[in-house]
Amino acid sequence: TPANGLSITWPYSGIVDIQSVTVRVSADDGHTPDIQAMVDQVLEATVAARLANIAIPRHYQSAPAGLAQVRDSIWQQFSSAGLQTVATPVPYNGSFSDNVMGRQPGFINEARTFTVDAHYDAVANVPGADDNATGVVATLEIARILSQYTFKNSIRYIGFTFEEQGLIGSQYHVQSDFPEWETHDGTLNMEMIGYYSDEPNSQTVPAGFDFLFPDAVAAIEADEYRGNFLTVVGNTNSQSLINTYSNACDQYVPTLRHITLEVPGNGTIAPDLRRSDHASFWDEGIQALMLTDGSNFRNANYHTPNDVVATIDITFLTQNTKATLATAAILAEPINMGADQFDLANAVGITEKGLVRTMVVYPVPLYSGCAEDVLHIKVDHVQQARFGLFDLSGRNAVPEQLLQVGKDGTFHFSVGGLAAGLYVLRIDRK
Repeated sequence: TPANGLSITWPYSGIVDIQSVTVRVSADDGHTPDIQAMVDQVLEATVAARLANIAIPRHYQSAPAGLAQVRDSIWQQFSSAGLQTVATPVPYNGSFSDNVMGRQPGFINEARTFTVDAHYDAVANVPGADDNATGVVATLEIARILSQYTFKNSIRYIGFTFEEQGLIGSQYHVQSDFPEWETHDGTLNMEMIGYYSDEPNSQTVPAGFDFLFPDAVAAIEADEYRGNFLTVVGNTNSQSLINTYSNACDQYVPTLRHITLEVPGNGTIAPDLRRSDHASFWDEGIQALMLTDGSNFRNANYHTPNDVVATIDITFLTQNTKATLATAAILAEPINMGADQFDLANAVGITEKGLVRTMVVYPVPLYSGCAEDVLHIKVDHVQQARFGLFDLSGRNAVPEQLLQVGKDGTFHFSVGGLAAGLYVLRIDRK
């Protein structure tokens, strides 16, 4: 409840060094942000402008400068959005290229993580507008918009490299780049999401799909094989993710036609459904979707110099971006929460002076025959201190002494005339 003079009291114990603690104080007003308002921020003009900047030749051998330019653009966009941005070098064939990640920590369940991704490389000597500048554009737009909000769970936005060489970047990520404390609850992988055709017979399907996915093929056939839909591909383990995406489409982008496919196991029975980075997550038992316009089964420009911006349907790309954004927001669970973060040692009201890290006292025990009744005490990072010695009833055994550290870095504390027994040495650092 808003008021003046409010305070929070936190009794702490068991922390070795309180000065190393960072505190985040957060407040939730109980009102859930509107996902539709987030979706509505995806604009065709912004999507088109981004696409023009990303759809350039970008290949580790034939166009390394273009690959680096797009990598740097992803880094800059993630960083300017306030995300925890990291570039991880990935080795391949004697070369290195970076996976670029922007992380948005969750406020409640930070370990629970969802991923939004696309690969940013292309095959040699092509601009790769659909493959996969469209996926990169969507990832950047989703990061830009969702980074303005707070969520219970964490979101990772990733631009993968070396996808065209066999999913090298995503395999490296799932095998080497996951903190042990994180759980990975779902991945939304966008692989070519901008080619659209309402012409009959513009969509084909791989051989055997009528047997594996009879309902989906029947729906395509009923619409005269028009390439006017988004394909949502998940494996058996990802059924709940398929349902979430489908429901998000229906609620937030109702004009977007989508067809879902659930492939058994890890998709090895249908190799055409493993041709993007989602398969790396499937192989690690992580829920993942491939969101696609159908690749070469619709787009004849696939892996050719004709894969240019002019062939992309900006409305379709914008709708697919909206649907993925809505799904990511649902999974991450938006909350209306603000927070402030500070080092505990520097916080107002904290009078902690810091703890002694290392202390050496000798001789212990004192014994009859010592040359002098003096304790020699070495304490890290202390120049002046008040020393006292107490018996177990709490009475002063010797007068307290305010001492300066000696030239040898040691305090010399006189304790003459003690009877045999146990005593408590107290040191107050000044």
